[in-house]
Amino acid sequence: DSLLSSGYLNDGIPCHFTSAVVAGVTATFVASPVDVIKTRFMNSPRGRYSGVLDCAKQTAKSEGLKAFYRGFKASCMRLVSWNIVLWLSYEQLKLATQN
Repeated sequence: DSLLSSGYLNDGIPCHFTSAVVAGVTATFVASPVDVIKTRFMNSPRGRYSGVLDCAKQTAKSEGLKAFYRGFKASCMRLVSWNIVLWLSYEQLKLATQN
């Protein structure tokens, strides 16, 4: 809505494309740390971490905050491309069925 109300873009393919990209990048940025910790915790040998928070603490302590965004590019490319296909298709089908 803010893209439309600001006047930067009109309702159409460029707006839907931009929205899909922004949504994909934002979702990846928010979910990536959780996904990294989940993967590390699940793939670790039993007893390595006392819990998920311990896994996050040890990761931050040993590798720094950048470790929480390992694989960000690949995840982002996957989610952004999926969002583009989904939302452009959805909006075009919605437009076609309204006419």
